[in-house]
Amino acid sequence: MKAKNRFFDFKMGFAGAIVMGIVVFSINYYGTKNLTGGLTAALKQSTYTFFFGGTIMKICENVAIEVKNRRKALIFAVIVPSTVSLLLTFGMHNLKGTPRPLASTIPTAFFVIPSTAVWGRRKRRQFDLQNNELIPEKTTL
Repeated sequence: MKAKNRFFDFKMGFAGAIVMGIVVFSINYYGTKNLTGGLTAALKQSTYTFFFGGTIMKICENVAIEVKNRRKALIFAVIVPSTVSLLLTFGMHNLKGTPRPLASTIPTAFFVIPSTAVWGRRKRRQFDLQNNELIPEKTTL
C-alpha cells in the first residue's frame, strides 16, 4: 500500500507542470517572438505548477473532506486554493523575465477553477462513500 502525502499531490503537480509550461511558453513566445522570454516564463510556470500546483490540489482535497457541511466544503475547496494559486502565479510572473505577466496568469484561472471544482467534488464523494454517508443526487454550487 502506498503512503499518502497529506501536503502534496505528486501526480497532479507533474501533470499541471507539463500542461501549464506548454501554455505559458506559447503565450510568451508567440506573443513576443522572444524564445528566451518564452522559455523563462515556461520554466518558471512549470516549476511553480509542480510544487505549488501539487500543494494547491492537496489543499483542495483537504478542504473538501475536512469541512463538515458538504456544500460549504465544495465551495471553499474551489475558492481558497484558486485564490491562492492566482495570487501566487501573478506575483511570480511579475518577477523579472516574463514578458507578459497578466497574459501568463489567465491560463491559471482557466485551469485552476474547474480543476479544483472537479477534484474537490471527486474527493468529497470518495470520502462520503468511505464513511457510508448519503450523497445527494445533485449538488449545486
